[in-house]
Amino acid sequence: MIKAFFYDADGHDHEVDLNDDCVGSLDDRTLLWVDVTGRDPDELKQVAGRLSLDPSSVRQMLSPQEALYLDNYGEYFQFDVVGLANEHGDAGDRALTKRRPEHLEFLVGPRWILTVHEGELPFLQAFRDQDKGETLIGALSPQALTASLLDWHLSDYFEAVTELEGFLDRLDEAMLGRSARRSLLPGVVGTRRKVSELRRLLGSQRSVFYGLSRPDFAHVVESDAAAHFRSLERRFERAVDAVDHARELVNGSFELFTTRTAESTNDLVRRLTILTALLGLVGAVAGIFGMNFDTSFSHSGEVGFWTVLVSLAVIMAVALVVARRRRWI
Repeated sequence: MIKAFFYDADGHDHEVDLNDDCVGSLDDRTLLWVDVTGRDPDELKQVAGRLSLDPSSVRQMLSPQEALYLDNYGEYFQFDVVGLANEHGDAGDRALTKRRPEHLEFLVGPRWILTVHEGELPFLQAFRDQDKGETLIGALSPQALTASLLDWHLSDYFEAVTELEGFLDRLDEAMLGRSARRSLLPGVVGTRRKVSELRRLLGSQRSVFYGLSRPDFAHVVESDAAAHFRSLERRFERAVDAVDHARELVNGSFELFTTRTAESTNDLVRRLTILTALLGLVGAVAGIFGMNFDTSFSHSGEVGFWTVLVSLAVIMAVALVVARRRRWI
């Protein structure tokens, strides 16, 4: 599906049909953003014809590779990042938004931007929805608008990290509020897996964000946009730091889980020790009165029997009270 948005700093921003007239009317006060959802070959060839793209650009858009790239074609430059697309359904942990990696191609020309992706990326729609009236986006350079879109792209990673941190906080509260149970461990392990995935995805994009601010690439972008890309590089580093911090929080949650598990084990051992001691006392008393010695107490009958039972009950009760007060059980 092809969507084209025409930004006019001196007129109206509106959605248009992509045609030669639309592309030919671009000037310093107008900007065209073409967003293609899906990688339909016919649609991509149509867009390539309108924007005069190199055939190798179309091949890269049709079959994105695992390794990301940043290519300069003279009249335009092209690169690939990995966005976060929300998945529908109850797959995974229902307490966390299920996200899947989604390749997103950017092609940035003299007065136009082309974005290509397979599924819906929330931040692209959010960028368009923020405009409630006429804007001056048309006066921006395509490179500056690209930097703004990439900033929104990184915001998705910050949002994912914030959600993971909130989930870890709830896990920690559950561990502190009661004895650690094995049912809490899958939550820690699942969060660790998600943090590792975010870190891997961000790491794969490092060459792109660094490349946009490299001195050898500065001649491709305008001077004002170069400053935006340098700022974007710093924001990328903050995103990586946020993911690393989330990783430390996961490790802390796991340590808390192991500590609470050890405490639960110690409590159980103490209870078993007290129970063993009391049962040992009963066995010792029974053994004493079972010895083959004839004593006067052995002939006391039911009185002696109940005396021994009551004495054992009192001793056990006193022992339990003392253990409870000293928090042995």
